Amino acid sequence: MPNEPDDYIVRFMEPPTGSLSTLGSDARSVGMGVFAAMRPERLVLGGLVLLLAFLVGTLHDSQSATSMPPAGLAGSDPTLPELFREHVEELERPHGWDTSDVDGFEVRAAFATAAPEVRAAVERLRRRGPFESLTSSLRGGLGRVGEGVVRLEPALIVAGVHEAVFANVAGLWTNDRGFLVLFGIYLLLLLAILGATIARLDAERFGRDRDPGVIAVLRWSIRDWRRLWGATLLPPVLAICLLLPAAALGLLALVPGIDVLVAIVWIAVLVFAFAAALVTTAWLVSLPILSAAAACESGDPSEMVVRTAGLIRMRPGRFLVLLGTALVAGVLGWMLVSGVTMITLEGARVAGGIFGGWTEGVAGTAWPSLAPVPVAAESTVPTTGTRWLAAGILEAWRSVVTLLAMGWTVAFGMVSGTRIYLLLRRSVESLPLDELGTPGPGAD
Repeated sequence: MPNEPDDYIVRFMEPPTGSLSTLGSDARSVGMGVFAAMRPERLVLGGLVLLLAFLVGTLHDSQSATSMPPAGLAGSDPTLPELFREHVEELERPHGWDTSDVDGFEVRAAFATAAPEVRAAVERLRRRGPFESLTSSLRGGLGRVGEGVVRLEPALIVAGVHEAVFANVAGLWTNDRGFLVLFGIYLLLLLAILGATIARLDAERFGRDRDPGVIAVLRWSIRDWRRLWGATLLPPVLAICLLLPAAALGLLALVPGIDVLVAIVWIAVLVFAFAAALVTTAWLVSLPILSAAAACESGDPSEMVVRTAGLIRMRPGRFLVLLGTALVAGVLGWMLVSGVTMITLEGARVAGGIFGGWTEGVAGTAWPSLAPVPVAAESTVPTTGTRWLAAGILEAWRSVVTLLAMGWTVAFGMVSGTRIYLLLRRSVESLPLDELGTPGPGAD
């Protein structure tokens, strides 16, 4: 008898890459991305993404009128004109103060010296800039997601995701489409360069157990920025092109008599619109891993979109499990990161005032939002001498530390997207994790 084992025994003993037997280890690999995203170079890159996005968004808000509706009214809030009549002198009121279109930033400036409770009511009543509205809804939604994970309430998690993503985008689309499109393109560019750098760093470490230099990977992503950016930008551009026939026929329908012909052939428009809907849906579903996938491969943008969507179609259950794992791990990881950051900042601030120092009078730090916490009036830092300058420097250091901590969210998003893509690819195509696109970073 031959000494070779039977064929069926070999197939039975070989670990099935796409079965449930590897799902647990795959989910564990995604969860371990919490700690992989804490590496210093990835925190710096993630913080740089947030900083550049913040600078452009704040500049846009400062140069344009407030286009977003108020955050929401409390039941006991007076109207904005009533607050102006009661707290602001007539000559200091902005133009149009008694209308609903008064600029929100001018309103805030007019009430700068009012009592805290009045300023809080004004913040709920005034109109907001699009970037301010975007960040506010994002913080509120993510806060709900975190609360839902901690309290084990799926309904609260779903509500938080809806507020942070779907309702947020819908509100911007309704009130300021120009900002949504332009800022979205700019954000995708940042992720295509800096985010892809994080993704490739983790892919090299996770798949090949090697650590290429950050500068080498950053140069690679800058050199390949068109392909990396195109992978996330191509689907919406293609969807717009597919809708152009509808726009053209809609213009022709303004001509009397031609409108009847347009109505007859409108079924052809619906075919193109259906194709646009498929492209958009595939883009939205694959967006969490699309930028990371482009960093792991060397294919052109269209190939990356089709391949990523195909992997998700072949393993939808596995994709949802890994994505859910990333969501839960991300919330718990943020609790850890923000907790360490808050203890660091608060510990140094309080310790500096043990022996009568003035550092305890600077702004504190909230957990888990890391927002500044104003101190009591009697504890504020005196503005005499050089104290105001020293207090400003301490606030700058606090901002740097919180920016690096918040950069963890971007780093973890790219790390988890990278691992989900590589694990899905191994499950569907049986490709090893170390098979990455070439030429990669450091190639001649």
